[in-house]
Amino acid sequence: MLSRKKIEMYRRMTPEERWVEVEALMTDAWRALLELPEADRQRRLARIREEHERSNAALLEHLRQHA
Repeated sequence: MLSRKKIEMYRRMTPEERWVEVEALMTDAWRALLELPEADRQRRLARIREEHERSNAALLEHLRQHA
């Protein structure tokens, strides 16, 4: 859990500062993914794709029901 000090720091960030933080986190995540053995990396990417497809399907279903 984040400390109050850290939360306040995030609240005071400009959109540009937040984007720099997001880019740094994405870069770290990508590097960590690339360090995995090939089989583990492919398994994780497949899982991410499956979750993305399920999310898209749920959104489309919601839009169809409420259009």
